[in-house]
Amino acid sequence: MVLINESLRGAICEQISHELYNANLYLYMCAFLKNKGLDNLAKHFEGQHEEETGHAKEFLNLLTDLNADVIIPEIDGIQMLFDNILDLANTYLVREILTTTSIDEIKKLAILDNNPVVEEKMREMIAKQQKEYEEATTFLDRATLMPEWWQCALWDAAGG
Repeated sequence: MVLINESLRGAICEQISHELYNANLYLYMCAFLKNKGLDNLAKHFEGQHEEETGHAKEFLNLLTDLNADVIIPEIDGIQMLFDNILDLANTYLVREILTTTSIDEIKKLAILDNNPVVEEKMREMIAKQQKEYEEATTFLDRATLMPEWWQCALWDAAGG
């Protein structure tokens, strides 16, 4: 017996794809920074990649716990250039805001569907976004102080 309706299941499948896109974006940012010789800053995005992959697994586990089929939509490739660290930092923060909005929409669907299990899981995932916001805004604050690539070398040398 499937314990979730089709529209809610579809939204969670989309969220898995969203989380995997985030993971790929952060892995891309990691490589971008490594190619600039900013290995310590790159490590931050290695960690973000792992977190986002973990989030995708949490959504997958939710669906399998509810005996629902999992279909992961195609994940877009990533190729972008960042003119400066501020571009990268802003992209990071915007992505986390989009993620929170997406999870909140799933929570609203769960409330309409009277599915307290999904609703509670979405509340849990939204709570995790507070840490994501803190990390992204701190990164942006530091990038604002050192907006040029050569200044980032000082930030990187200090351990990222």
